[in-house]
Amino acid sequence: MRAYNAAWQKCLNRVRSILKALNASVVENVVQQVSGAYDDVLPGLPYPELPVVPLYGTSFALLDDIMHGIANSQSAKNDADGTPSHPTLQVHLYPPECSSVTNMMRALVTGFVDRECDKRKATSLASFDVNLLRAWYTAQDSQPRLAVFLHEFEKFDKGVVQDVFMHIPYLPLVFVLGMASPPTPPYLHSAYPRSTLALLRVQQVLAPTGVTTIKEILTRTFYDANFEPDIMLGPGALEYIVDFANRHSASPDTLLTMLQHFANPLSIFVHDNLLGQTSTHDAERVLGSSSGFSALSDALHARLLASSSQKQTNNRPQTITQLLGSVSTARAAFHRTARRMRVAFAVARIAERVASDESPNALFSGGGAEARANRLDGLEMLVGVQRSRATSQVHSVCTAVRKLSAAKLYTLVQELHTFLYGLESAATRRDEEDARLWIVQTLNECPQDMEDAQDDDAPPVQDATAKELAKNVGDWLEGYIQERLVRLEECTLWDIWHTGASPFPSEPINPAPRPTVIAALLHPHDFIRAHAGLTGTAGLISSGDEDSSGDPALWELPDTSIAFRRYVEAGRMVNVFDWFESFAVVLDNQRKQLKRRAAAAAPPTPARVNGRGKRSPVKGKGRAVNGKSKPEEHEDGEESSDESMDEEEEEQWKNEVQARFIRALHELDYMGFVKHTGRKPDHVIRTIYDVPD
Repeated sequence: MRAYNAAWQKCLNRVRSILKALNASVVENVVQQVSGAYDDVLPGLPYPELPVVPLYGTSFALLDDIMHGIANSQSAKNDADGTPSHPTLQVHLYPPECSSVTNMMRALVTGFVDRECDKRKATSLASFDVNLLRAWYTAQDSQPRLAVFLHEFEKFDKGVVQDVFMHIPYLPLVFVLGMASPPTPPYLHSAYPRSTLALLRVQQVLAPTGVTTIKEILTRTFYDANFEPDIMLGPGALEYIVDFANRHSASPDTLLTMLQHFANPLSIFVHDNLLGQTSTHDAERVLGSSSGFSALSDALHARLLASSSQKQTNNRPQTITQLLGSVSTARAAFHRTARRMRVAFAVARIAERVASDESPNALFSGGGAEARANRLDGLEMLVGVQRSRATSQVHSVCTAVRKLSAAKLYTLVQELHTFLYGLESAATRRDEEDARLWIVQTLNECPQDMEDAQDDDAPPVQDATAKELAKNVGDWLEGYIQERLVRLEECTLWDIWHTGASPFPSEPINPAPRPTVIAALLHPHDFIRAHAGLTGTAGLISSGDEDSSGDPALWELPDTSIAFRRYVEAGRMVNVFDWFESFAVVLDNQRKQLKRRAAAAAPPTPARVNGRGKRSPVKGKGRAVNGKSKPEEHEDGEESSDESMDEEEEEQWKNEVQARFIRALHELDYMGFVKHTGRKPDHVIRTIYDVPD
């Protein structure tokens, strides 16, 4: 978990920094509108307008940046006496707490009035009275601006919001509406009448969202030459993310949820080979201390044998020290291969961007969806790069480079020089030393007239020198890029730092609660065994007499599962008394089986011996005085020698059965399997019918 948390925190910080940069202009716009909503009001209005800021494309990161921006900002203007202008206070409202006008006004008023003290003094005004907010605001020395965030605005009741907007007196309130709907058509204009919209001054803001934002986050997180992630997403995960963004939701919050759900047991070595210890000796001791780490060691041996390099050299590590050393060597090799791939991909995109502006053979012309998808700058190409399917695109780019004009060729070489000499990582600069020297040499070989031709408006013409130089640059680029765009699965122990072709576990973001709950009620022991195996508490669960590989008997299930089994055997209308009777029959059998099991496990009791040395006959139910047995037959065909219960025990047992049935019934009712009807008070309606067994 420490290794996972460190890797995830690094990825999360990177994504947050990207979102912060993308949302900077939106945050500044919203903060400026909120803090300056009442600074420059149009004079002569027949009634005051209420500032409203619908924010489309909201995400948790954007709202967090806006809230911090509003809390830390003040208007740039100063009052006439030189004192700083008014601060801005915030209140956040959600649909569940605003079900009525009274509840919404109470949440709005108390959100501001009770912010400075835990217990408000008693007043003659109710907590939902807007005059209380007006009196509180008048008593404030700073005269703050009041920002009200309405999260998930589409879920608010339209009539409630309309009444609140129309009955708020003059107060410096600004409403920020978190919108989940698309900006066109505007939800505010389509859902509310003109009489309400006339009271509002609407300034809508569009946040960056969609597939373009998802591509920017993925590219700058996993394909940026100046950032090295601990875990590299594989083509399987990337393909799922791309498909989900195109088909369903291209939200940054959804992307963060998907990025968070990747795990690999071998990723305990993602950062170092010390297993959280301070020395190699301690790591060796931990690796050989338990069966779990022994299995981990065996898995490492198997993967080292499966790698092509180990097969060729036949250099299998024999000791734990050699094994940990192999992990360290594989880590360095993998990160070097991934760095070279990211740099080559960035170089290819620079060449494509320069060549796309001028292509004699129209290799990049056309704005169709297929043409855009085949470009290296497209989101789908991120998957193709890792699967080595970008060969044709790279060849097209290099072909276009060979036909560039002198001015464009000089621009390309200059941009490549700026990129390669602007790399931040020292390890990356060492890996690209040969490319950096080649670019400097090529830049020096460019004739002076190529540099002067950049500003010419003449049509592109390739002279002999420019044509030869363009051919050399195109050939070098194609060889350089193709050499580095390799499959990361070819590296030794790649599955420690790379998710490979494994698909994304879609259950965390697309769960199936209904069939899971039904399966848990029908087969509870399977879930109990799975949980015990996961938590390592399998020894604490009693195995019972049944075979662990077979299904347990009905009486061995929990009460809720017993009631559910009887529930699925009934018709559409379930008679509660009949349901209880069938439940009680199973509990009676359960009681007898548990007594028989306890009697079998108890030590044998010595028999009484009479004065003649013979065993005395035992009198009881089902036995004659002469010793002949009269066994009692049960409904399941088994014999029982249990003594009958007295009247008090029988009454206690009936009360217990009733209480257990009521509890099981309430649990099924809570889970939504029971629907009550007013026509027959002693009947309930089933809510499911297609039950898998």
